[in-house]
Amino acid sequence: MKLLIVDDQYRVAEGLQWGINWQTIGVDQVYTALSAYQAKDIIQQEEIKIILCDIEMPGENGIELIRWVKRHYPHISCIVLTAHADFSYAQEALKLACTDYILQPASYPVIEESVRRAVQELCATAKKKELEQMGDEYKKQEKNLIRNSIRNYLTGVVSSSQFFKLQEKGKVPAMEQTVYLLLIQIIRWNSTEVWQPRLLSDTMENIAAETFEQNHLQVISFVSDYPCFGMVIWGDILPDEDTMDCRLQFINSFYQQFFKCETAIYMVTPSPFQDLEKTWHNLINYRDDNVSLSNGVYTGPRKTDKGISSRVPEVRRWSGLLKEGHAQAVAEDAGKCLDRLVESGVMNRNTLREFYQDFLQAVYYASQNGEGFFKKLFSTEEEFQLYLDGMRSVEHMKALIGYVVRRFDQNLEETVPEDLIEKVVNYITDHMEEQIMRDDIAHHIHLNPDYLTRIFKRETGMTLKEFIIKTKMKEAQMLIESTRLPISLIAAKVGYTNFSHFSYSYKKIMGITPQEKRRGEAEEE
Repeated sequence: MKLLIVDDQYRVAEGLQWGINWQTIGVDQVYTALSAYQAKDIIQQEEIKIILCDIEMPGENGIELIRWVKRHYPHISCIVLTAHADFSYAQEALKLACTDYILQPASYPVIEESVRRAVQELCATAKKKELEQMGDEYKKQEKNLIRNSIRNYLTGVVSSSQFFKLQEKGKVPAMEQTVYLLLIQIIRWNSTEVWQPRLLSDTMENIAAETFEQNHLQVISFVSDYPCFGMVIWGDILPDEDTMDCRLQFINSFYQQFFKCETAIYMVTPSPFQDLEKTWHNLINYRDDNVSLSNGVYTGPRKTDKGISSRVPEVRRWSGLLKEGHAQAVAEDAGKCLDRLVESGVMNRNTLREFYQDFLQAVYYASQNGEGFFKKLFSTEEEFQLYLDGMRSVEHMKALIGYVVRRFDQNLEETVPEDLIEKVVNYITDHMEEQIMRDDIAHHIHLNPDYLTRIFKRETGMTLKEFIIKTKMKEAQMLIESTRLPISLIAAKVGYTNFSHFSYSYKKIMGITPQEKRRGEAEEE
């Protein structure tokens, strides 16, 4: 521990430095300063823990120095050592929370005892802080242990000794205790800022815990199969299902505004903790039934109108239209048919599966050589994944329809749509100051992003990303040559907020940095 003696009298400062055996009371190093200015310099360079300070000094006095210390280094313990018995000084020292106020002349043992107490107080404070940090870390580790234990229990993987120890401590519900189990699904993000799963789970838990605080309920959230999360809510008195539904509506609305995403919360009737594995599987089934990917709160299986047939009567008509070359009409009609099924409340997993089968049957009937057509249609890994994903959701099904119809219309020969490259170049030019994403361009010209990437590479010999960067760097080069705009502003004009990234990209394309280019232009002038 380091101590600083501040006194304008050299003999007094030197006498204190060498007259006391500092190491016996826990002080390792002793520094001296003859003015407040010297003292500040030492404090800023060394980790001083205790100051012995005189009051009456030329220039800035001891009280002013201590006031500065308390403002910038509040952890330092200050002991006033003065020959002036002015009560106003003692009052000021008290206001500044000085550890002690010693009147001179004072013997070395008195000063030594005062410093010993200061050392003990500092050590006790440091120990308390260390224990608090250890406690916080233990609580954090325990929380993660609880989350993992509950998640493992839901999936049938239980470490019995660990799990039952947590139950004995009341950290997880007893087997017979009734709890609510929720499944929370991120449907889609409405922002480019995507939260990390663990942070998202923790924040969801905090929001729910605050909502149920007046009910004295405990809440644990955990990452399940991202973008899905589980949440267990329990307590002495659980809210009834109607109240719970209202609270979840509020929570779901808050999640969507706070995280800038669309979410769905699935809940069933509360059940004993020991039945949670079965309950969890029911919730997964409810989630899988939400093939329309609608947000909201669902308190049971999605209801469908059993009186409405979900089979598609248009199969033969679609097949005929495809044969006649009206593929786009089939895409529009099929999309509207899906929307009608969603709006009528019929859409669920079985309905989507039937639609999927009916649509592919129409395509099969319309093709010239059935199986050979399908093999060619889904020949790559990406294409086959589209085929597999068709039954996952309405959005996936629409993507599959778009791809199949487009390829059918082209008779499986990937001819470039007229003025495709021109449309891409125009979009890049019009959005030069933005961060241009492949999906944005694809959406603008109504093409599948993967299809756009494949065609663009084939036609230009470079990837879409490479073309965007090259186009931006050519624009930057033109601005450097024709204007006196600062390089940083030119970077912003071509969509770069990170100057280092811009400089790196420019040199990679042009062979020199933008600064070197600007210097070359200046020399030519």
